[in-house]
Amino acid sequence: MQKSASSPFNGKLNPFPFYSNMRKSNPVEYNDKADLWNAYRYDDVKKILTNHVDFSSDFTKASPPLPPSSSSSSSSAPRPTQSQEGPFRRTLISTDPPLHRYLRGTISSAFSATTIERLEPRIRDIANDMIDKVIEKGSMDLVRDFSYPLPVTVIAELLGIPSKDRDLFKRWADELLKSIDEAVETGGRRNNDKMQQLQKEMDDYFLNVIAEKRKKPGQDLVTQLINAETDKIKLSQDDILSFCALLLQAGHLTTVNLINNCMWSLLEHPQQLVKLKNNLSSLLTSAIEETLRYRSPVQALVRFATKDVQVGGRTIKSGQRIIPWIGSANRDEAVFGNPEEFDITRGPNPHIAFGAGIHLCLGAPLARLESHVAMEILLSRLQDLEFGDDPRNFEPIDGSLFLYGVKSLPLLFKARQH
Repeated sequence: MQKSASSPFNGKLNPFPFYSNMRKSNPVEYNDKADLWNAYRYDDVKKILTNHVDFSSDFTKASPPLPPSSSSSSSSAPRPTQSQEGPFRRTLISTDPPLHRYLRGTISSAFSATTIERLEPRIRDIANDMIDKVIEKGSMDLVRDFSYPLPVTVIAELLGIPSKDRDLFKRWADELLKSIDEAVETGGRRNNDKMQQLQKEMDDYFLNVIAEKRKKPGQDLVTQLINAETDKIKLSQDDILSFCALLLQAGHLTTVNLINNCMWSLLEHPQQLVKLKNNLSSLLTSAIEETLRYRSPVQALVRFATKDVQVGGRTIKSGQRIIPWIGSANRDEAVFGNPEEFDITRGPNPHIAFGAGIHLCLGAPLARLESHVAMEILLSRLQDLEFGDDPRNFEPIDGSLFLYGVKSLPLLFKARQH
């Protein structure tokens, strides 16, 4: 995207003053250089996210549309007229009903609150093992040593794939995020050579996994996808490959940044940290919810108008892109009192960090549970926590316009004596 003076992409770790100004001065803004719209107020953002009829998630609804993917599938499930390009070509995040309803129905039970609750003991064991490795050192990089490997290990185990391949998964994640940026920057046209190479690499990896699971089924998500059936329609192999790519990446990216952003915000607000440590069992949930509002891991999404439609008194033409800025909506003065304050006792807190409507993040219960367990263990086993570097030196994560977090978060601490 061509960056202009009026672009939140210029201030990746502190876009909030820009958001505030835009909510007041130009809440629904047309960026003529990028040929897209931006929405900054809570009510407008929520309207866009909850109205999937007028605001599509399907890249093929863009004007002009994406070129058709070369991939094909024999599934008789309902399909868009053009399939998505890249590893997420037919998934929950890039489809509309009826296809979206069909896809979500095949996997939703695996992410129900009841199912996710059963994972807590295993998540707790993984988190404690990771703290055991660093606790005597008195320092760590929270990203490298804890917040990245924890959710990647969890989602890998859920999928039934080796967590030892997590360096490979991270490279895929970085490259995928860059490809999504390019899609936004170019109106949906990606670097086809790079995308095809990445897609082939991921497909080859998961084809081997799928073949193994067909021979030797397990109690894992890949086996569940192979056996999934909705209205007597089974997922095609392309669908399973796309689901694997989505679940692997979406299954950890939000959680990594949520854990980092929570620790960052608490250390930046020491009075809130003291309050939380003194009331850990009663305030941890609201501290995580406040982090989701204050430093939303996903700052924005992309939608495509399916017809001429009004948002905030402006007309969005059919096929045009509009970006609902979740990070701005979650600091809207019209909804949140003192929105620029980090307040772990805030209530009510109607943030929309996980989206809204039919595309409400399916993995939200898992992200919340992992973050809750992670922060509980960090704060109960470590004391005298402080930044290991000046926060002004923090660098934003690579490769995404819309994800919000830091590349590295050095910490100093002492082991808590019991």
